Amino acid sequence: MTTSKNAGNKRIPGWIKTIFIILLLGGMALVVWQQLPRGGISTDLTVIGTDRPTLVLTRDTNFVGGGEVLDFLRAAQAEYGERVYLRIAHQGQEDGRAFAREHQSRDGDLVLLDSDSRVIAGPLLPQSYAAVEALLRQAE
Repeated sequence: MTTSKNAGNKRIPGWIKTIFIILLLGGMALVVWQQLPRGGISTDLTVIGTDRPTLVLTRDTNFVGGGEVLDFLRAAQAEYGERVYLRIAHQGQEDGRAFAREHQSRDGDLVLLDSDSRVIAGPLLPQSYAAVEALLRQAE
């Protein structure tokens, strides 16, 4: 009975291990990057009723509808951000839940308020960026 010393010592080459580790770390970094908040629109609702109109998005992260509307708001921020406050009433925060109760809004709904906190329009769930733009033009 003869055995070969090399038969039981099959090893994966070092360059394959290195590539695998790099790909694994890259994949993990991508997942972490996607989980970071996208930022840009504040959840500070204290600006309602101050010097400018405010467009508020009711956002509940347990649902997906508000995510698309949030993308519409991000797109509108460059053009309208200086004239209208864009805010998020986040349902994970007490002031966001209070806003949603007061205005009877749900995830994805927009409420447009004037500088005296009176409702101009909403709550409504826009289906396109054009609908958000039309709503923002009402504030002017």
